[in-house]
Amino acid sequence: MQRKMIYSLRVVSQLLALISLISSCGKPTQTQSLRTPAFRLNQSDDNAIFDYQIGPTWDKAEVTPNLLSDQNPVLLKTAQATAKLTVMFSTGTGFVVGEKNGQVMLATNHHVIEDQKFCDETKVAFEVLGIKRVRCDKVIATNTDLDLTLFTIKGLTVDATSKLIATALPLSKVGPQKGQNLLTLGYGFAGNDSGKLMVDQGDDCKTYSKDEEMRYMADPDVVNPGPYKTWLFAAGCDVSHGDSGSAVVDRDTGEVVGLLSTGKIPKVAQVRSAEFLQKMFDGSTEDVWSELTYVVPFSKILESYNSVLSENAGIHTK
Repeated sequence: MQRKMIYSLRVVSQLLALISLISSCGKPTQTQSLRTPAFRLNQSDDNAIFDYQIGPTWDKAEVTPNLLSDQNPVLLKTAQATAKLTVMFSTGTGFVVGEKNGQVMLATNHHVIEDQKFCDETKVAFEVLGIKRVRCDKVIATNTDLDLTLFTIKGLTVDATSKLIATALPLSKVGPQKGQNLLTLGYGFAGNDSGKLMVDQGDDCKTYSKDEEMRYMADPDVVNPGPYKTWLFAAGCDVSHGDSGSAVVDRDTGEVVGLLSTGKIPKVAQVRSAEFLQKMFDGSTEDVWSELTYVVPFSKILESYNSVLSENAGIHTK
């Protein structure tokens, strides 16, 4: 599978990036999260955001100490559990789901860490907790139908291990519910040149597909689609390349309802219209399955990996 990178230097022109993309065709380059293309679609910040924005406003905000002090326990725990994953020049996101044989275990996308080879090259950092210089140790499971990789990490002190295991997020066995209010945190680059942890908990960040509805579908990313189909549901959260592997969390209960996988890129201008979004939410247009953000339901993941994520992980699924 072709690996996809982002280049953070804005001085790189679209032409040079396109040449780089063409020259890499057929070569085993490195996959970037949210199936990152080798170039930003537009050079200006506003246009770069428009390529990803859902709804009238871009709702991603930097996760700051002030934001975390606003007495929102769901946001705080999710932020503490979220990790920045760096593989060579590529950035993705992961989150703590428990432990495996005394080691901290995380989840991310298969297209972020495909196999042990890329695990060996992955650096892991929990920036909110100040835990850095950690590395991926072992891939426990990986699955393209679920765009999932479970892996353990190494390089932690005993205290850091205990602290991270305590952040493990509860996983929902219940499928996504239409209108469910969500939040998601990740390291997407749109509007985020400094590479900080960002959160979307805006009004449009909710489930748009019907109760427990999911589809086995191809990647809708027009720029650089993945080569396999995945089980997904539709959401309206603002995400961009670098966010793949993020936890998608029920804003009220704190349970992980999904694993962020992909999205339509670039977005059509209509998706920034509140009226168009309402039509999709009402079910009067099939665009809900082609123009939004797409998430692997954790209920589907648990059908295959419940023993790994409950019996061995040392956490409780609901």
